[in-house]
Amino acid sequence: MEGPRGLKAQEFDSLCTLVNTVFRGDGVGRMEEQYPLLFAPENFDQLFVMVDEGVVVSHVGALTRDISVLGCRMSTMSIGAVATYESYRGQGLATRLMEAAVRKAVEQDAVLMPISGGRGLYTRLGAKRIGQYALFSVPRDTLPAGEDTAAGDRVTAGDTDIQQAGPEDLHEMTRLYAEEPSRYVRSTADLRMAVDAAWICDRDGETVVIREEGRPVAYTGIQKRRPDREDEARRARLAEVAGSRSALLRALPCLYDRYGVDYLEIVTTASDIELASLLRPHGVTAAPQGFTGTVLVLQPERLLQVFEDYVSDVLGRGTLAWDVSGTSVSFQSDGQAHPIATGDLGALVFGVVPPDPDPLKTVPPGPIRTALERVFPLQLPWYGFNFV
Repeated sequence: MEGPRGLKAQEFDSLCTLVNTVFRGDGVGRMEEQYPLLFAPENFDQLFVMVDEGVVVSHVGALTRDISVLGCRMSTMSIGAVATYESYRGQGLATRLMEAAVRKAVEQDAVLMPISGGRGLYTRLGAKRIGQYALFSVPRDTLPAGEDTAAGDRVTAGDTDIQQAGPEDLHEMTRLYAEEPSRYVRSTADLRMAVDAAWICDRDGETVVIREEGRPVAYTGIQKRRPDREDEARRARLAEVAGSRSALLRALPCLYDRYGVDYLEIVTTASDIELASLLRPHGVTAAPQGFTGTVLVLQPERLLQVFEDYVSDVLGRGTLAWDVSGTSVSFQSDGQAHPIATGDLGALVFGVVPPDPDPLKTVPPGPIRTALERVFPLQLPWYGFNFV
């Protein structure tokens, strides 16, 4: 048995057989085509494998990308496509691969490890569900529709033009996404691969560009309805949005007919107050959502360092200090101190959705709690096209 190690080029077909056997037994596409960023040749050294007599028998996929939160930038290593053949399970192979991924992530100075799952393999390492998001469910006819005209794949509603994204749109789309306050740092090359895959997060989809006065002002990656599932046969989901929220809402009436649905769901960040404000007069409010997987904080001290200038900007320099030691972080303010377990730091910084416990509520009233409430939680990016 060889490993843990990165994938060799000649083992790619063996890896594809493994992940498609485990995840695509229903025949719905192929993993290597649906997740081209993860399975790209330049990422083979981060496809951690165990190999038995030339056959890849266990795999942990990793993809390193930066994120930006209010201009504060850090590296992350996302984990997905974790698979082991049934006959090889129970030997700790996936655990060894996860441990190898964590070591490499820290060597690369990654701060966070988002994981597309929440099983014991991840929680034993300290991964937790953190982050706050919003799900809006908008019924057909909730918003007023303009006069629609259609030409091929293109639909115009009043002054709002809707069309499937093409190569000519990618640079503007990259710019629109770069203006989001909480996001992945994404290149046009990355976006091109994701759009061409026509697979949004975990299902079939497409990307639509919204133009006004001939210029792209917003886009959305849409998961199509699932006719074979009763609860999803009449709804589609906007799984990534960027750009003008008002233009997005003007486009919604056309999208119901485009996808043959009665409901459109919009997944966005809890910090998206503009979208919430625009939908509220129509009686649509958000259902709070947690992260769909788990997140491991790899370097607690580095996480706080990333946001040090932001904390000083909000509170004033020296108002809130901290010391990271062993398994706890001691926060200090105005002569008082209070410890938070390092395992709870991600939940403190990025928030949680009930019933998950909020470590901020364990801090007694006083200057420390007041300071923490003024700066946290921050918005953990929604991965959208960066899902692996």
